[in-house]
This record gives sequence, C-alpha cells and structure tokens, in this order.
Amino acid sequence: SRPAVRALRSRGWRQVDDEEEAHLIFYYATTPRLFTELKRWQRFNHVPNSGYWNDKADFVKGFKAHEKETGVVPYFLPESYRLASRKERNEFKDRIIQGGGLKFPWVLKEPDVNQGKGIEMVAPNSERLLEIANWAKPEEEYIIQQYICNENTWNKRKYDVRMFWFVASLDPLVVMYQDGYARIGNSDYKEDNFDNTRSHLTTHTGLGEEGKASFEEFCDHIIRHAASTHSHLRDPVQHVRNQFKESLAEFIDAFKDLSFSPTKEELTAENGFGFYGLDFILDNDLDVWLIEPQKGCGMDEDYDFRIEMHDRLFRGMVDTLEEVWQKQESGKPILPLTNTGKWEVIYANGW
Repeated sequence: SRPAVRALRSRGWRQVDDEEEAHLIFYYATTPRLFTELKRWQRFNHVPNSGYWNDKADFVKGFKAHEKETGVVPYFLPESYRLASRKERNEFKDRIIQGGGLKFPWVLKEPDVNQGKGIEMVAPNSERLLEIANWAKPEEEYIIQQYICNENTWNKRKYDVRMFWFVASLDPLVVMYQDGYARIGNSDYKEDNFDNTRSHLTTHTGLGEEGKASFEEFCDHIIRHAASTHSHLRDPVQHVRNQFKESLAEFIDAFKDLSFSPTKEELTAENGFGFYGLDFILDNDLDVWLIEPQKGCGMDEDYDFRIEMHDRLFRGMVDTLEEVWQKQESGKPILPLTNTGKWEVIYANGW
C-alpha cells in the first residue's frame, strides 16, 4: 500500500526484505500463516478471526447472538435474515406473508462478495419476493435485508459513506475512529424502480460516472439538507458523526470475543493491529444505517483529497502504534494515548 509506505518512511522506518527481521509486517490481504509464525515482538497489520464479521452472513449472525445475550438492539442495522437458517427463513416468511413485509423492497445478498456483486434488488409486492419467502434451504448462505427507503441523495444519486476504524491494540483491546469520505453512485436514484440495480448501488468498479467527495464536502451536504428540511438539529454534522461512532462501538462490543480476543495459539505475537472500513447510508431524517464492515479498503488516489486523507490516516496510525509499542515495552499503561493525530479512541476494554 503506497499510503502506508509513505507514512512509515516519513517516520523514519526502513524497508527490509526478510520477514524475520521486520518489526512490522504489512500486507494488503490477510496471510493466515503469519498469525502463528510471528515472533512476540513483531506486529502484523491484520487480526485473526476477521471472517466472523467480514462475511455478510456471519456479520448478521454475530449481531443477532449479541442482541439475544445482552438485549441491546442494533438500531442502526437494517432488518436482516440468514436464509440458510431454518429459524430465520421461517421468521422471514412470516414477516412477508403475515407481518406486512411484502409492501417493502428488500435486498438479497450473497455472503462473501463485494463491490456491488452478488446483490439482487427485490421489489415490493413482487412474485420474486414471495418466491424467496417460500424458499427451501438455499445452496448459498444468502442474507436478505429490508431496503432502506427515504434515502438521502447526492444530486439525485445514491451515495454511501466510508468511515475508517483502526484496531490499535488487541491486548488490551483499543479501537479508534476517523472520518472518511462519500462514494456517489453513477445513476439517478429512483425508489419506485427496482429493475435497475445501478441506481441502488454506489460501487461499480470501472464505471467512470462514479463520484467521490471529501468529508468536508459531505459535512456541507448534510448542513444544506438540514437547512432545507427545517431540521431541529442544532449540529446536524455532529448528530450524524455520533451515530457513526456509536455504531462502531456497538459493532466492536458485539464481536470482541469472536474476533478481537485471540488466544496465544491463534496469534503468537504479543499484540496486533488492523486498519479497516465501515460503510453507511443515511436517510432523509439523518438516521445512519450500517451496511457492512470492510476488511479491504481501496486505497486508490484518484482525487487529491484522498492523498491528503490517506496521509492523515496512516501517519496517525504509525504514531499511535509506536506509542503503544513503547508503552508496552516499558510496562506502562497504554491509555491515555497522546500521539494519535486525528484518530479518536472509541472502544477500550469495554469502555
């Protein structure tokens, strides 16, 4: 990753060819063998067991288990069902046939694909929706989610917001948040037409009509929208940002035991870290909806603001990691962190 290399070199790090000599090992993709081959003092930029949240079906399963255990309802998640589960298939069927769900649009998703692939829009009051509701167990672990209507649009196009999160430490668990950017679709958004998938997605790799906007432009967009709707919110940007942060904190709490508490057999290094994304959409009431986390964040630098954003993200990340390592080596408490750049601690050992 060029942004990571730039940040490391700006802080005096030197690249080596031998993995065994590296203090930090950085790969774009997860390399599972490294988790159990690392020396105690080495750090790898992925955490074990990320599949529990990166797979769409397991993501839904984890949140349902957390809600059952704690009673905490993830208000920011669209209504979702795993169709490979008999219990949830029956719940979805009841929702469609008896619970009024037939009048809403839904989204059918394959579990382990990204970039707009493996997604089918299912129109309300359609034969297709009834067909899915009456499925026997499918071969794939599909999930189906209620489509978020009344979406906030960007110049009449659908958009989503990619935010970033950073696992600064696994022991103790410290997770941080930073603002990201908006990704704008390539077709006019029409909520009454579900035949055209393009108008309902924001990611179509290779299509030049897609747009991107900086977080500052996103803030201006939110302020204009709030003014046009005579919103009672005194600070609409902070209202939205707080929802991003709370969603991240609840997500980490739901998956802390599954994904962020590796045993010594699962991770031979003394600690670990990871850099990831979260994708959100907003409705016209400025309610935030978490669509999915992202293990692989595209680092394209097709806009000037993305170069500046990447430098801010990765330089702050390197500074934070150096502080964590120095404190652990000297036996000092990791918190509070004082050299984090624009990164903000969102979750720390349950806090």
